[in-house]
Amino acid sequence: MRALRKIAFICLVLALSTILSLNAEDKIVITDMAGRKVEIPKRVERIVALSGTLRYIIYLQAFEKIVGVEEVEKRDIMKKLLANGRAYWIAIRDKVKDIPSIGEGGPGKIPNLEKLIAVRPDLVITFEVNNAQLIQDRTGIPVVVVKDVGIKGFEVEDITATLSFLGKILGKEERAKQLNKYIEQCVTDLKRRTADSRKPSVYVGAISARGAHGITSTEVNYPPLKWLNLTNVVDEIGKRGHVFIDKEKLLEWDPEYIFIDTAGLNFVNEDYLRNKEFYKRLRAVKEGKVYTLFPFNFYRTNIEVLLANTYFMGKVIYPDRFKDIDPRMKAGEIFQMFLGIDVYDEIKKAYRGYERVKFKDTGLEV
Repeated sequence: MRALRKIAFICLVLALSTILSLNAEDKIVITDMAGRKVEIPKRVERIVALSGTLRYIIYLQAFEKIVGVEEVEKRDIMKKLLANGRAYWIAIRDKVKDIPSIGEGGPGKIPNLEKLIAVRPDLVITFEVNNAQLIQDRTGIPVVVVKDVGIKGFEVEDITATLSFLGKILGKEERAKQLNKYIEQCVTDLKRRTADSRKPSVYVGAISARGAHGITSTEVNYPPLKWLNLTNVVDEIGKRGHVFIDKEKLLEWDPEYIFIDTAGLNFVNEDYLRNKEFYKRLRAVKEGKVYTLFPFNFYRTNIEVLLANTYFMGKVIYPDRFKDIDPRMKAGEIFQMFLGIDVYDEIKKAYRGYERVKFKDTGLEV
């Protein structure tokens, strides 16, 4: 009861200070990406980015506006997975440790409201519409919702729209335009290179979704396979986004190529050691066409990793059409564009991506 009174008092102080410091002319009313009307300052200088939206602040080169972060964004380890799976975290790891924590964080969790109020943000950003209104009502701090491109599937336009929206309210419109142009150029390039191909069949397994999973974890309508004009064997399911398949369906589809998300590589290895005959029946295994990718879902979707993975897949499947592409160099270029630094070597230390997988009697060899 005493804690609730303390929060209520802090909220009142914050509301009064806001009234004193901001005239009506200093505010604007916007419609966020969930359709909510939110009154925000014309100049947003102090931000808290929740539920994985911090990556967009880094992409937009606005990290200097961050005044509080979730604890999961400060730790080296999250759910026993290396934080290096989040490329954006590598770019700010030396800075983020000194920023106050506003709660544990993670999908669906609200921050510690007292700590949130204490860092005095002008604006809170989140993917989660239900939590947004709750936080705003209890703290008086404006909260905007941006488009979630998580495990339910997405189009590249969802990402460019979010960058444009945040660029406008954070005074980073030119940076948003630069990133969106680059994304569109990459996707156009990928489609151009693979136009009129014979559409080889592909399966991408062990895709992370709120944790690491084994070979049956995959994605319908998987963007890289669309950009590369490939046949995603799971699309016949007719759903959208992340799914788990019956393992026997993989034998039925028998794709020409299999790619494994390295966050789940250990799970695949354990399953292989228990079911070697199953894997040996797969055409991709028999023909040596199984490869690894870097995890792109790590506290939601990392578009820069997804783009880099796509160029690697293109190089594997269409070597003649990607003969001018060095996947390592292209990944470095993409990371540099999004994050300001090339984090390829750091990610490579944590995960064995961009390698061929060999199925040995002793287990998987990468």
